[in-house]
Amino acid sequence: MGIPRAQSLDQDRPASRAWFWAIAVAAAAFLFRLVPVLRGGGLFGLGNYDDGVYYASATGLIHGLLPYRDFVFLHPPAITVLLAPFAAVAQLTSDSYGFAAARVAWMLLGAANAVLIWKILRPIGPLAAAFGGFCYAVFYPAIYSDKSTLLESPATTSLLIVILLLQPLARANSVPHGKALIAGALLGLAMTIKIWGVITLLIVLGWLLLLRRYDVALRVLIACAATTTVICLPFFVAAPTAMWNQIVRDQLFRGVSSVTSLERLEQIVGLSIIDRAYPPAITVAAVVALLGCAALAWSYREARLPVLLMLGQGLYLLVVSIWFPHFAGFTAAPIALTAGAAVGRLMALLRARPARIAVGVLAAGAMLLYASDSATVTFNRRLPDQFRALTAPTPGCVTSDDATALVATDTLSRNLSRDCRFVADLGGHSHDLAAATGVPVSRNRNQAFQRFALDYLRSGSVTMLIKYSGGQGFNAKTTAVLEQWPLLASSGRLQVRQPVALDQPAGTR
Repeated sequence: MGIPRAQSLDQDRPASRAWFWAIAVAAAAFLFRLVPVLRGGGLFGLGNYDDGVYYASATGLIHGLLPYRDFVFLHPPAITVLLAPFAAVAQLTSDSYGFAAARVAWMLLGAANAVLIWKILRPIGPLAAAFGGFCYAVFYPAIYSDKSTLLESPATTSLLIVILLLQPLARANSVPHGKALIAGALLGLAMTIKIWGVITLLIVLGWLLLLRRYDVALRVLIACAATTTVICLPFFVAAPTAMWNQIVRDQLFRGVSSVTSLERLEQIVGLSIIDRAYPPAITVAAVVALLGCAALAWSYREARLPVLLMLGQGLYLLVVSIWFPHFAGFTAAPIALTAGAAVGRLMALLRARPARIAVGVLAAGAMLLYASDSATVTFNRRLPDQFRALTAPTPGCVTSDDATALVATDTLSRNLSRDCRFVADLGGHSHDLAAATGVPVSRNRNQAFQRFALDYLRSGSVTMLIKYSGGQGFNAKTTAVLEQWPLLASSGRLQVRQPVALDQPAGTR
């Protein structure tokens, strides 16, 4: 039969009708990210900690502080640069409004990613394009990553543009030198957003070498190296040892996650959205189905790079030592592309019109059934209004174990203007301090971190305890000290306390 050739949609349907589907895909993707946030803690709510760290780092940058040199930051610097415009606008409004705008921008990136997937799959067929785009729009790992300022969303945007730019190579066509250079630059950007971009780069280069496009691979590699240098060099020159230690040493030194391979697979294939118990066989079946999609999609040359990315990145997610739910967003786009191409291949294999209609109906029904589980999904927690009322009139500094709380109370920039001590990632200090000693130790057992955290929290007139209280990072000794500080307000585990100096007993302030 040979390798199927992609269809030309320009002949199949009017362009205006095609773009209607692009708009529908974008709208669905945006709403599936926005609504769970509004239904939960809102755009000003507490997120999953990391998003606040990234935004805090950008706020520090526009106040003249450099990551690595002036504060601990365990990731490459591009996310700090990307968020800096929002932090700058926040100086004209407030920290919370700047962060809310950044969150909406990331949701729009998610919508753009869905449209890019639709665009990449258009040569395969209209159903393939629509299914792939809507798949990304409702896919829980993609929603989770795109709902706030996490690393995965802009890295995914970069990757999808790279796939689109290099797509003509799948049909033995050439690409202009400029497009190859742009693709390389975007791969460099992705690598400076999240260091895992190295895996993506290696897969793309491997695909180019398999196609014997050595000249394109060389241009991609040169542009990638140039972009990485331009973004990273200023920070490296300012603090070479600290930058290397925080991005590379500290990450490699982090402990091994207890999340099993089956649990990781469950999140990678998007089953963690289901809020009811189900047997492990469901996860295994979903993985087998996804591998079947890969086999079908491989028939199209246009889909081979996404299949390689899905398999390569997915394998990396299974072996990486640490795990957080947003990591599944790393493979979300390749999975959507593979699934869309597989549906397109099924449509091409079926000759009878009733069978093709049945496949379309089943695909749409399966997606609607999966998307229905989003009806109960919520993101973020609301910060009590009382916390804002207590921190607003504080004449001195405000500290917190979660930078998002400082953003939500509009005290982050105010702290910086008052020359208060700046800590973007309190939890990151535990990894940095442990790696510096060469002794792997948990956060609760890390005495250097416990002392550092107390010293930092005590530097404020008021402190908000959000993340690490109750034995979730502060050990019993540290917790006992914190509990001696006067309690000003509380909501569940969230607390506002008045720090007490080491030589000052509680209740004397």
